[in-house]
Amino acid sequence: MFKVPKPYGRERRSLHGRRRCWALVVAVWVAVCCSSDHSAQAARPVDLVLVLALDVSSSVDAQEFGIQKTGLVEAFRHAAVLHAIRRGRYKRIAVTAVQWAGYEQQQIMVPWTVVGDRTSALVFAANLAAMPRAYPDGATHISGVIRFSTRLALSAPYQAVRRVIDISGDGIDNVRGRPRDARDDALGVGMTINGLAIANELPDLVDYYRAEVIGGPSAFVLDVRDYKAYPRAIRRKLVREIETRLVF
Repeated sequence: MFKVPKPYGRERRSLHGRRRCWALVVAVWVAVCCSSDHSAQAARPVDLVLVLALDVSSSVDAQEFGIQKTGLVEAFRHAAVLHAIRRGRYKRIAVTAVQWAGYEQQQIMVPWTVVGDRTSALVFAANLAAMPRAYPDGATHISGVIRFSTRLALSAPYQAVRRVIDISGDGIDNVRGRPRDARDDALGVGMTINGLAIANELPDLVDYYRAEVIGGPSAFVLDVRDYKAYPRAIRRKLVREIETRLVF
């Protein structure tokens, strides 16, 4: 059974203050986005706003980072992913790629891109292929990337029924310990969080992701035994995320 680590000192001291101001931050963010981007959102409806969040913490070596990147590149070049996109109402999604590690280590690596045909899918894949590694090392701060990705998804200038954060990682949060507060805040503003748990070092990582990370309508986590299985798993995950339909 997984054990949840205690937060690092600085994270513990600032935890309660950040929790109190989170709701206010999100409210202000949404208000600003709704007012300044209203016209853009109305003009650019998409079936899905998707944040792809890749773990580049110290537990991920150079080869494993390369496998993650190559897996995503191949997925967006694959006909199955494009077919899933084309089955939607608007036949396009908005997607961005983020790399994350420890405290305040979250960075946008590929900006928002609307993917709706083979050309745009190949452009996004090329940008993924060209991205360097943002951080050479760092802790594993899952709650940090959830909060970062939530703000990013809310600010996306697109009208979308679904906003999804796709987190791939091979460890538990060793900065804050329990991402569930960040997860629950994200769900409260309409996010869905899906996970891909790479259990090469922690056999029970998928249980941790179920308990602490994923949530929202139709949320799921894939249990991947090692990095060799990542490319096929991320393609399956993308197809499932894109094809999910909310029923009202």
